[in-house]
Amino acid sequence: MLLKTTPLLLCILNVCLAGDIIEDLEEGECKVYSSCASCLTSESCTWCVTKSRCTRQACGNDNVIYPSGVPALMSGPDFCPRVDGSKPFILKSGRKHILEVMITQIYLYMAFTPWKCKISLNGKEDIVPAVLTANKVYCESMEFVNDSEEPYMQGSVAVMWNYNKAFDGSVPIKVCRCDLALDCTACRNK
Repeated sequence: MLLKTTPLLLCILNVCLAGDIIEDLEEGECKVYSSCASCLTSESCTWCVTKSRCTRQACGNDNVIYPSGVPALMSGPDFCPRVDGSKPFILKSGRKHILEVMITQIYLYMAFTPWKCKISLNGKEDIVPAVLTANKVYCESMEFVNDSEEPYMQGSVAVMWNYNKAFDGSVPIKVCRCDLALDCTACRNK
């Protein structure tokens, strides 16, 4: 039995009580996971959808996704909110583009929150407003510029809901400089 006491904190068997706050000393195991699918690889962790976090504790009235081995209605990574079926974007440098990202496992309350796209390109991140329509998120029009000396610049686009809660996964982006990459499909299509 592990007994740890601090002012106003009593810990027995790795569970600490402080008023109405319960802190599990082994909770750190779950806190290292930042995505739903990675969280569920640990048999002792669950994913709280609304809180968008991995935990060993109960999620309260939140939607809970359990690891695959748990006999529950929502168990396994197939229930994780995630990017689904979007093809990589091949874009022409110097043009504005609206990115359309397909997602799956959208819970009703998510639809009424702000949506954003996090676009990572060449070590820089831009966050742009987005709109959810059915199972697609449309990222606001943005100019993509490959200002490197390379013919292609690689990146990705991720989807966020409720300001900063991310869906699992992302879609690769490739921005072509047409003066250096004549074979790029984006350069052939005007």
